[in-house]
Amino acid sequence: MKLKTKTPLEMRTLISRLLDSDPGITTFLFESPRQTELRDSPARLLENTWELENEDRVLVRAALDLWNGSGQVFLSEALTLNEPAFSRLLTALRQTRSRRRSP
Repeated sequence: MKLKTKTPLEMRTLISRLLDSDPGITTFLFESPRQTELRDSPARLLENTWELENEDRVLVRAALDLWNGSGQVFLSEALTLNEPAFSRLLTALRQTRSRRRSP
């Protein structure tokens, strides 16, 4: 079975939903609301997460994991998310999984 990857626009939409379209976190990752490329390298973005609240930091790392596997978010960290954020993360994981597993 060949794994399908999402287009940049699909990934941007998925990440926007994960972040609940929060303008602060979204602009941390992307220059503008319509941009489909990260505003900086994943490594540089991760270095700068220190300025975010803990939950936002976990969401950014989860978004980078979905983007290209670079966020390295741990399951134990994901479990600390509030219920709405955790639910959005599960939805994003399901959508990514189903997309990659479809024939």
